[in-house]
Amino acid sequence: MKKWMIVIVLILIGVGIFSIKYYTTLLDSKDSAIIVNKHYSFKDNYQDKRRLTNAVDNIFIGEVIREVGNEEYTGIPNTQFLVRITQNIKGALLGDITVNQEGGYYKENGNLYLLSYERSPLLKKNQVYLFFLTRTKKVFFEMMPKYGNIPLENEDEKLKQIDEVRKLLPEN
Repeated sequence: MKKWMIVIVLILIGVGIFSIKYYTTLLDSKDSAIIVNKHYSFKDNYQDKRRLTNAVDNIFIGEVIREVGNEEYTGIPNTQFLVRITQNIKGALLGDITVNQEGGYYKENGNLYLLSYERSPLLKKNQVYLFFLTRTKKVFFEMMPKYGNIPLENEDEKLKQIDEVRKLLPEN
């Protein structure tokens, strides 16, 4: 009788732990995150693509391989992505680099939030972008919100963007 009671208690504890784990996993689903959009203080008017191309260190076409980390910087979540460079336009980067995007997921008071600046979505795995990046003192490259990437859906769009950016670069 005592053995059965111990077995039943252990089963109830196991079901309770499983239920709690399952419920908190559902709560942490990125699809159900509360979106927080904030204004970003730009140093210049980067709507002007000429100013943008002059302000950044590197411009290239790249494909997002995967998310590789999350780091909090001055209390703000940042998300890092591994990006494979396929074509340089400004600068000479090779292979795969880590790109830092300001914003990302964080938990507060038991809720999951997604912080974004200027309604910039997080980079997506397997998506090709035109990147405008600045080298940092850390091991990654910084991408500014809103103007740091342009998603490219097809080859024609890619060629059009490359041509447009090359016309804005100063002659060497």
